[in-house]
Amino acid sequence: MKLAKIADYGITEEFGYLPSYDPAQSLSAGNEEWDQFGKDLPKLLMGTNFRKRVQALPKFNIDKLNGEAEIQRAMLVLSYIGQAYQWSDNEAATVMPQVLAKPWYEVGKLVGRPPILSYQSYASDNWRRFDQAGPIECGNIGLLQCFLGGQDEEWFILIHIDIEKKAGKALKAIEEAQAAVVAQDGEKVEAALIKMRAALTAMYEVLGRMPERCDPYIYFHRVRPYIFGWRNNPSLPDGVVYEGVDEYKGVGQKFRGETGAQSAIIPAMDGVLGIEHEKDELREYLMEMRTYMPPKHVAFIQAVEAGPSVRNFVTTIKKSSLTQVFNDCIELVANFRAMHLEYAGTYIHAQAQATPGNPSAVGTGGTPFMIYLRKHRDETKKQTV
Repeated sequence: MKLAKIADYGITEEFGYLPSYDPAQSLSAGNEEWDQFGKDLPKLLMGTNFRKRVQALPKFNIDKLNGEAEIQRAMLVLSYIGQAYQWSDNEAATVMPQVLAKPWYEVGKLVGRPPILSYQSYASDNWRRFDQAGPIECGNIGLLQCFLGGQDEEWFILIHIDIEKKAGKALKAIEEAQAAVVAQDGEKVEAALIKMRAALTAMYEVLGRMPERCDPYIYFHRVRPYIFGWRNNPSLPDGVVYEGVDEYKGVGQKFRGETGAQSAIIPAMDGVLGIEHEKDELREYLMEMRTYMPPKHVAFIQAVEAGPSVRNFVTTIKKSSLTQVFNDCIELVANFRAMHLEYAGTYIHAQAQATPGNPSAVGTGGTPFMIYLRKHRDETKKQTV
């Protein structure tokens, strides 16, 4: 049985799923106009004729992209401009113009993700440090890209970036726990789970800071509208046509919108702790979310799921302190989901729907999220040993 080693999947204990380099802050010569357009997005969205301005942009030069960091930067810029193009008007755009659609699709192929804004570009590749020697956490990081800007949008995303950073130790603990199971070393399994518990606690504490600077009303009316997708969206029953992308043959594409369910943290935790979800629409949705994650992160989740069972080891050993820390980790995953559910109620469900494109009963990923999140939480809670 091959053990999941985080280094094989571009994951580090220090940065987790975040890139181990600070993201590129600009595109190099050949794509300056696109880069500047992204940086000016909040101002351009306040102006007029936004879609015409996008249509007038020069051809995007994929061959001018230098290295991995710049390719990810290109995906971020194209994704933000694409979402802004879609939702800048009260009427959704049914066609993505060729000048944007073609490079978005091509860069998407390079990073292994569909041409729509996904969590990786929205959060994981979207930060810079104020003090280069300082930590990647709220207080020392700012976003590279916003839609409208302002503290509510900034804080909403920064919280996610901070959580991703703090997850690094939990991801390393997955590797250590499974290796210890193979070695039949109960003490090392327990030590790995203690480390995981500390990391999950730190992540939970960061999530708890969301209300400090992100107001539910502002989130719903100014932050959320731009991150919707084209699937299960009443404004786009036939999806979006990507002009000039031959592979799509002129057929409208129905991609899911950006959502935290596209983070690979919790699926990896479910995998190592043996938390199973009933085979239903919810589980299908979670599996579908993997198509929006970086392929290496998906491969890591699959390796963890196929790896040695920590749950079986814990139930076989029957050592009280080991069982306790294992159950603590499950409780923390359940608590994380419970807090997410609480926020979904406050930030979305309780808000008054103003436009069909920003429904209060459907998540940005296109699901009846309150039902899904509640079920998630309850399923997780039941799986202590």
